[in-house]
Amino acid sequence: MTSPETADVTSAQCHVVIVDDDPQCLVEYRELVEALGYPCHQASDAASALRLIASDPRIGLVITDVRMPGMDGLTLLEELSERFMSSRPLVAIIITGQSSVDTAVSAMRSSAVDMLEKPVSLESLSAALRRAASRWTRLSAQFKLLALSQTPRRVEPSAPPPPPAVGQLRRQPTVDELQSFASRIMKDRQSRSKFFDPQILSGPAWDILLDLAAAGLKGEPVPTSSACASTQVPLSTALRHVNQLVEAGLVKREADPGDKRRTLLELEPHALELMTRYLASSWEALDPRLR
Repeated sequence: MTSPETADVTSAQCHVVIVDDDPQCLVEYRELVEALGYPCHQASDAASALRLIASDPRIGLVITDVRMPGMDGLTLLEELSERFMSSRPLVAIIITGQSSVDTAVSAMRSSAVDMLEKPVSLESLSAALRRAASRWTRLSAQFKLLALSQTPRRVEPSAPPPPPAVGQLRRQPTVDELQSFASRIMKDRQSRSKFFDPQILSGPAWDILLDLAAAGLKGEPVPTSSACASTQVPLSTALRHVNQLVEAGLVKREADPGDKRRTLLELEPHALELMTRYLASSWEALDPRLR
C-alpha cells in the first residue's frame, strides 16, 4: 500500500500534456518529453486537451502548437487562463513554425512562459521544461499556502473552544479591531519608504520586487516573462517597470546561459538585503502574535 508520504512525493512531479493536430509531431514531442523524465499525455486538439486537464489534476505543464484547426493554441491558452489558472498551478509553453512579435506578445499575455520554434530540439525543450517546472513549483507552493491560510486550525482536545452563542457562528470584528488592522496595513505601506524610494514603488514595480525577493531567498533567478506575468498588467507596462528597476540599480538582467533568447532577472545583493529586512519588519508589524 502507498503511504501518504510516498503519495506526496509522487504528486510533486507534475504531468505534461502535449497538444498538436499532427500525429507525427505528437509522437516526436512525447518521446522528447518522456526522455527528459516527465510523465506525459497527449491530445490531438484543444478541446480534448481541456477535457483531459479538467479530469486530471496531476497535469501542470501544457505544450501546445499554435496553428491548429478549430481552437488554435493561443485561444487554448486563453481558455486555460479563464478556467483553471485561478484555482490550480498550470504553466504553458507554445510551439510555432512561424514566430512573430504579435504571437509572442499574445502568448505572454496568456501567461505562456516560453515560445519554441520548430523544429524543436531536445536542448531547447529541456531548457523550456526546466523553466516551466520551476514556475509550476513556485505556483504550487503559493496555492498550498493559500489553502493552508483558508483551512481552520485544528484545536487540541485538551483545549476546546468555548461554544458559540445561540445564533452566532463566528464573531465579527469590532470597529476598533478593524481600525487597528487598517492602521497596521497603512504602517506597512509607509515602512516601504524606509527601504526604497517611494517613486519607484508603484503597483507593478512592487509586485516585481516581491516576486524576485521570493525567488532570491531561494537563490533562484526569474525569467523576465514570468516576472512580468506576476504583475497582472499588460506586458509593455510590466517591461517598462522592469527597465526602471534595472536603471535604479535594484534589479540585474542577464542572458539565460541555457537559452540566449531569454533573459533572467534577480535582485542586486543590496536590494535583496533590503527586501529581506522589509519583509522581516512587516512580518513583525502585521502578526500580533509577535508582539
